[in-house]
Amino acid sequence: MPPSENKRRDWAGLGDGLAGTIADRVLAHDVADYLRFRAVCGPWRRCCADPRAHGGLDRRFHPRRWLMLREPRERIDAPNRRRFLNSSTGECIQVHLPELHNQEVLALTSEGLLVVLDWPRSTEVRLLNPLTRHLTQLPPLTALVSHQGNDGLLFTAAFDTHFPAWGSGVLSDDSTVVLSFNRLNILGMAKPGDGHWTVLKFRNPLRTASSMVAGRFYCATIDGVMVLEDQPPRLELAARLPMPVSPMADTVHLMNSAGELLLVHRRFSRHHDNNNMANRRYDVYRLDLGAGTLCRVDSFGGGGHALFIGMYCSLSVPTKVFPSGSIRGDSIYLSFDIAERNKTEGYHLADRSTISSDSLSSHSALQPHNLVDCLSLCSTGRIWCHFEKHLVSHCRR
Repeated sequence: MPPSENKRRDWAGLGDGLAGTIADRVLAHDVADYLRFRAVCGPWRRCCADPRAHGGLDRRFHPRRWLMLREPRERIDAPNRRRFLNSSTGECIQVHLPELHNQEVLALTSEGLLVVLDWPRSTEVRLLNPLTRHLTQLPPLTALVSHQGNDGLLFTAAFDTHFPAWGSGVLSDDSTVVLSFNRLNILGMAKPGDGHWTVLKFRNPLRTASSMVAGRFYCATIDGVMVLEDQPPRLELAARLPMPVSPMADTVHLMNSAGELLLVHRRFSRHHDNNNMANRRYDVYRLDLGAGTLCRVDSFGGGGHALFIGMYCSLSVPTKVFPSGSIRGDSIYLSFDIAERNKTEGYHLADRSTISSDSLSSHSALQPHNLVDCLSLCSTGRIWCHFEKHLVSHCRR
């Protein structure tokens, strides 16, 4: 027998202890890698927990780094296939999700879960883990619909945009789901097994999207940044706005950036021309929750993050995982639903310079020309992309 045959390792026979330890470390890094680990062989699969045997709100199995890239509705070759981008590694995978057939996706939560609505057949709501395909039943939206006054108004207004409930997520108690309809100034709270949603109304809202950070829900009003407290359910002031904000002319954008809540204030410059939308300025503030203040910053994430802001959803991504020169740290990139995007692609905070745009629009960008276009469409809530070099098929076993 050749020497190489004598030294061949029996990887399937690692034993439950060692294989289980490896599985735990893989899971702590990324649930997608954990699923691949389980798919290698039967012995490895038997030594680690089956995600679908645990509750859908078990954070260990949440795809928290994965962003869903929205496919066009008219796609007929694979209507239930979706692509997901890992914002920490730049990897892109595609997943077949029959659970999305004839369903509306209300939101991609901060945990990577999909809030799915069985509309227009009913108002049934479920949470879908797109990688483990675990479904969690939530109360129907009956309470939100009745609170709004009529069935059509809630959904007609909400579905004008993709991901109309952006900013929804799971609270830190790991059992309560927050569903936020920002355009309607309504949010609901419920746990699996509840019969209805507890409804809260925003007061004096600004044009913004809400955000989840470390299991806490935040939104912005004319008074300041508000945080949701659940005993009893109410919105409390976390920090007053340190600057004047025009509810009609300005927008504010909340997002989780490396575990911190950032607020981007999009405003006109002091000497703006109403006919020139490029005369916008963008100021970034970081929430100091302990001090109850918003502090203006010119750098975030140690200079290694870039922000992508849209009218209904915004996100922060690390620059190091993407090709060199494709995006720049301490910069703000604009989604295609931002009016000045056709003239200005982005804005550098350090030198207050703008990034010129190639005039690509969300209607013409069926195939994004570069990474900025792709992520800009992502934060618009709709995207058509083909990361052919990074695309890998994901098999669930």
